[in-house]
Amino acid sequence: MKVCIVGGGGGANNAANVTRSLDKDAQIDIFTTRDEIGYIPCEIPFVLRGVVPSWEDSFAFREKFYQQRNITVHLNTEVTDILRKEKRLVAGGNTYDYDKVILDLGGSPTIPPIPGLDGWNELVLSTDLRYARTLEQAISRYTSAAIVGAGMIGLEIAEVFLEKSYSTIYSLDILENALGLLLDKEMAEVLEQRIKERGVELILPARIESIATREGKKIVSLPDRELEVDFVLFATGSRPNVKLARKAGIEVGETGAVAVNEYLQTSDPDIYAIGDCMENSDAVRGSKILYQTATNTARSGKIAATNLTLGNVLLYEGTTMTFITEIFGYQVGAVGFTESYARENGFDVCTSITKTATRRRLFGGKPIHIKLIADRSSHTLIGGQVVSEESVAGQIDKLSVAIAEKIPVERLSLIDTCYSPPVNTAYAPLTMALDNIRWA
Repeated sequence: MKVCIVGGGGGANNAANVTRSLDKDAQIDIFTTRDEIGYIPCEIPFVLRGVVPSWEDSFAFREKFYQQRNITVHLNTEVTDILRKEKRLVAGGNTYDYDKVILDLGGSPTIPPIPGLDGWNELVLSTDLRYARTLEQAISRYTSAAIVGAGMIGLEIAEVFLEKSYSTIYSLDILENALGLLLDKEMAEVLEQRIKERGVELILPARIESIATREGKKIVSLPDRELEVDFVLFATGSRPNVKLARKAGIEVGETGAVAVNEYLQTSDPDIYAIGDCMENSDAVRGSKILYQTATNTARSGKIAATNLTLGNVLLYEGTTMTFITEIFGYQVGAVGFTESYARENGFDVCTSITKTATRRRLFGGKPIHIKLIADRSSHTLIGGQVVSEESVAGQIDKLSVAIAEKIPVERLSLIDTCYSPPVNTAYAPLTMALDNIRWA
């Protein structure tokens, strides 16, 4: 079998590895426009901070990985056409036959259409290292910046600027609170207080009237003031790359991403799509969404590779939209819907907000804030948010399983939890939060 993987992200690596493990004789080719692959994009902020010593240290997959698995990687090679009737790819001026294709086309960073933009000292960040290298050079030359977008990437880079002793850091967003798509306001306030204490000026919500260049500075104009900085970083999301799919006549969904079925097949059954370019669905109600994370890319790569090799044996059942980051000394996690999103979309919800400790203070316990969002009619969870200095990932993973499996809150609160004084409490924080939900 001949398998062609278009794109060089983490999903492509995972898909190639799974394909090889299931078919020792498959011919596997990866095509990427990049000149290097195998690094972990989520580590970019940590390289910029110096926590990870170098870009080389962020590479999880090196040339030896592909050689040992007999996977051919075509760097700096753009796939310009997919000739579906002939089952051939055109890449770098050459043609390649295929039996199956996986599209891991990724996404491209977006910049809002703000008046005055001229391209000078206006930077973006994405999974492509060339953007990170450009930002790295800018960071070393300057001492002030404005970040448009107070989501995960924007806040992670704000912390980078702090590590580099920047004198002025602004974080702006059109939403009312930091991580506005992931946290409700009362949970975001815990994080925002820490951000302000560290010296980042949050401007939320912000209405940017223009961004201009004046005497070697970037001027960000707001209704009531002007911000003068050395450069502007846009952390305002990304759009799926679907140009190649459209050209090949492959269906693009309502979200602007490549439409897939429950096996991750596109409208062409011999072509699968994964990662940031695929149209996802949420596990709460099955609505079409964009969801662009490393975990989803890895999971969808595994599922697509298994299905094209063994014949559609794994279902993709959507995403619970898990999220976690570590910023400003806090671990911040979320899963499912926020309360505000749930209410806007017609859910009758009950919530609980619980502040307790990860374990007894005698054993070094840290404060932990938990918000749970439950559907009143089904008594099941549809969202959760956790902020603490430790132990957040485990809570989010538990909540993800509960949401995916639609476990009733009352049953979930009675499930055994482990306990030892140095690591947990006998009455676990999540159990306490579940018991705090009131249906009346």
